[in-house]
Amino acid sequence: MQRTAEKDVYFRQRKEYKAAAHKVMKKHYFLLFFLGLAMMLFGTEYTFTNIGLGRIESLPQLLSDEKQAEKAEEEKPEAENNDDDEDPGNMFSVGDVYNDIVRGLLSRGIRRAAQIKARIMNEGAGSSKALGRTAGVLATLVNNASSGTFFAMMGNLLLRITQSEKAVGIVFAVTGMLWTILTFVFIRNVFSVIIRRVFLLARIYEKITFGDALHILFVRRWFKSCMTLLLADVFHLLWSFTIAGLFIKHYSYMAVPYIAAENPDVGAREAITLSRKMMDGHKMEAFKYDLSMIGWFLLGLCTLSIGDIFYGWSFRLCAVNELYVRIREEAIEEGLEGTELLNDPYLFKKADKILLYEIYFDVVDEITLLHENKVVLSRARRRASEWFGVWLGSLKDKKKHDEQEGLKYAISQYRLSMDGQAYPRWLNPLVTTKQIKRIRAFSPLRCYSIWTLFLMFILFSIIGWCWEVALHYMQTGELVNRGTLHGPWLPIYGGGGVIVLLICSRFRKNPVKEFLLSMVLCGALEYFAAWYLETRYHMRWWSYDGYFLNLHGRICAEGLLAFGVGCCIMVYVIAPFFDYLLSFIKPKILVVICVCVGIIFGADVIYSAGNPNISEGAVESGPSAAVQGAAGT
Repeated sequence: MQRTAEKDVYFRQRKEYKAAAHKVMKKHYFLLFFLGLAMMLFGTEYTFTNIGLGRIESLPQLLSDEKQAEKAEEEKPEAENNDDDEDPGNMFSVGDVYNDIVRGLLSRGIRRAAQIKARIMNEGAGSSKALGRTAGVLATLVNNASSGTFFAMMGNLLLRITQSEKAVGIVFAVTGMLWTILTFVFIRNVFSVIIRRVFLLARIYEKITFGDALHILFVRRWFKSCMTLLLADVFHLLWSFTIAGLFIKHYSYMAVPYIAAENPDVGAREAITLSRKMMDGHKMEAFKYDLSMIGWFLLGLCTLSIGDIFYGWSFRLCAVNELYVRIREEAIEEGLEGTELLNDPYLFKKADKILLYEIYFDVVDEITLLHENKVVLSRARRRASEWFGVWLGSLKDKKKHDEQEGLKYAISQYRLSMDGQAYPRWLNPLVTTKQIKRIRAFSPLRCYSIWTLFLMFILFSIIGWCWEVALHYMQTGELVNRGTLHGPWLPIYGGGGVIVLLICSRFRKNPVKEFLLSMVLCGALEYFAAWYLETRYHMRWWSYDGYFLNLHGRICAEGLLAFGVGCCIMVYVIAPFFDYLLSFIKPKILVVICVCVGIIFGADVIYSAGNPNISEGAVESGPSAAVQGAAGT
């Protein structure tokens, strides 16, 4: 009867744990989903389905590679050359190139890389225009990476130094081994700690910030966490030589990454010892708990890990978190030796409201001062500043308003913690600096006057023109005036920059959204500018035919990425600094400068409307010709 009662208790607990895990998944699904993708990328946590399939495929391949290596040593070089010539890269892959170099067959690896690249280029030339891979930086990177050309180039460089293909193979093998070890120790292991901390926070809090994920880095305990997990792995490896130790110690050390996630300052031996004590009497329970989730494992196996990616991995870790939380609570209640190292209780529960307001008292003061000194705006001015980042009013009030907006954003981040919606970082024992980061003079959270926006339009146009001219010179060795205008400016760059400043002003607090929206807006502008010029003048000032992921040769993925990066640099660096410099110029002088520059620019636009710049090197009349860059209208 007692055993039956115990089974019923364990069954109810497992059911409760899994129900709680489903709630966490529902509350933070997209965050945990992307973390699941990251787990697949780094090869951490619940990747048994992938690992098992990989081992089944790799073992015969490993044996055949050894036989091929022995056979290659006996064959004559002429035979190798003949074999390569018969198969023009149709059956080769980048792995074959790497294996050849490691075996000391660099010459064959270089030939195979060239054959694979030629095959890829031919396929790209014969495929749809949108998937062209014959021109552009992005296509070159993709082609070189997928063909093994990068390996061949590195091997050729080492050959000049060592004068021995076998020495090159040794260097490649050693480098690959070191890279694997360093990645495992300093990235994969620490990532398992980061994952657990974020998943534990997801149990309690509504908001998970980027700083929460990089907590170990912010408190400067990355290396210490690496050493803790490394020692646990070494101990586990040694125990794996015994049949019982392989399974028993797996569960004995199960709490080590959780301990490091809560207190990354703990020593390696202390964490391992505490984990053993905490798991004493719970190893069989943990084993049965894993067995109870065998259905999720089979689902991942049957769906080729698709089920794991979208739900399985994240759910199973959430469920294991619930078990660990209970084991941790029992260890603290029993006064287990070493539990004083578990010094971050607010990773598992929310802090009391009174305590939070006491700790974040400075935030309350800043909120009070912010309301007392708030710049009052009319309805039209407030909408212009909030929706488009345009300032309508005196420059003196603008400076004060920009400072308040920056401070308001900083306070909003601390306000989440003060209200209990996010983890209270100031209550963490490893966090010593507890002050609000004030706005800098060059903060991007600012508004821009109409005169400043016009001068920025001219500035971005000039920067774009310099970029195009320099890019064309590096490719052809000729200095050419790019664009349809005759002056040193490309309005497509200026227009794109100002459009991003206006339309994306509400997304400056989120650089990822700013980057993505910038690509969309600049891509649309470039496409319709190209279409307009082709329709009106029946000529092409730029073409992306042959570029990877291009649309009618008017835009391409490479150009969109460049626009996204360039716009982020413009929004977060160039525009704030330029606006800061213009703040030292008197408003009347600023207006005079804008009028003078506007007259010169307007005259160029009017003249070029009937007489566009069609000098050699500026125009591509052929619809299939490829010209680097995105020349402006």
